Amino acid sequence: MRTYLINDNEEVIVDLTRTKVHDHSLVEFDFSTLKEGERNLHETMWLRKLCGQYFISKDNKTWKKIPRQDLPSRVVNVDKVYSLFRGYKPSGLGGADAGELLTKMPGKVVKINVEVGQPVKAGETLIILEAMKMENEIKSGIDGTVKAIHVKEGDALEENVLMLEVEA
Repeated sequence: MRTYLINDNEEVIVDLTRTKVHDHSLVEFDFSTLKEGERNLHETMWLRKLCGQYFISKDNKTWKKIPRQDLPSRVVNVDKVYSLFRGYKPSGLGGADAGELLTKMPGKVVKINVEVGQPVKAGETLIILEAMKMENEIKSGIDGTVKAIHVKEGDALEENVLMLEVEA
């Protein structure tokens, strides 16, 4: 699963690439981060639950207690605060679009709410895309006019496909 950490100046993409459940109290998983389209970090971690407490390890030998996580929507990392999005990145955040809407992960076009030549406002839902079993509203990041639509309802899309263009 892809997770996006976004603040005003930075975007960190984290992909959970593998999970292995050893037993009811131990899970091993691999994750990697993407920066400017390239994977720059890949690590294996172990997560253990003992007596209702959670512990994390990078080597399955040394463990650190971690606070319980209840699917937060914001994450604090040293002196930075990120908004957290699982499975999708809303358009209009972190420079998600400057007039062109690209898929950030494979998905299926469920509905197109606009037509070519139609004026749109920033924040208006343009396309509904199903990815990771969730329907995601893809919104315009700018005020403008729909210049072109390159997909149709029902299309299965790969990552980085140009779906729609909005002209300011």
